[in-house]
Amino acid sequence: MTKIDLTSAFLIHRRAYKDNSLLLDFLTLEHGKIRLIGRGVRQAKANIQMFQHLRISYAGKGELKTLTHWEVDDVPRQIKGEALILCLYVNELITRLIHEHDTHPQIFDLYQQLVTQMSDLEQKQQYWLLRVFENSLLSELGYGLDCSVDVNGDLIHIDKNYSYQPQLGFSEQGDGKISGKLLNLLSSECLDNAPNDQQLKACRNLNRQRLNVLLGDKPLKSRELFFTKD
Repeated sequence: MTKIDLTSAFLIHRRAYKDNSLLLDFLTLEHGKIRLIGRGVRQAKANIQMFQHLRISYAGKGELKTLTHWEVDDVPRQIKGEALILCLYVNELITRLIHEHDTHPQIFDLYQQLVTQMSDLEQKQQYWLLRVFENSLLSELGYGLDCSVDVNGDLIHIDKNYSYQPQLGFSEQGDGKISGKLLNLLSSECLDNAPNDQQLKACRNLNRQRLNVLLGDKPLKSRELFFTKD
């Protein structure tokens, strides 16, 4: 029988499951993405919330184990409006792309940073934080890009423009949509200096092209909420 006590976690998805129970998907620091049964959680006085750092305990013999205890290890947090949509999009990416029980400590840490900072940032910074998360997620899944050199092995220059060639990398192109400065920022995961709106859009298109290979034909529900404005 497996028994785990007070491991760090974030709730990323939930849905009804029999009577008063829920199926709960968590991103955990030590055990990756896991799915648990929350018995009686639907009628509990204190609802378990997304976007708050939790300590959870669970136990069970089978593949689907039971949540036995949870507590909030975080400050009160309410994410609203467009910031909420962005966070729901991240949750959906994790749900779709990370396999159960695969541990990704870097993704957990960046996710915690994202939900902690999102509501306090200006819109441009929110979207840049999202793009850095997407890039880190792809790298963790084995689909990272070398943003330091182009397809010929030459160093990326911040004052030049590039185009992306799938499975190859970046090639210098005078009218390319991707600036060397953007690639430098993306590689360094610098969150303090967001690129301009044009380069944010270029980064969105780049990440979307890379993510679509993994997501397949099934669209993300959250994209319908905000990508028309993005």
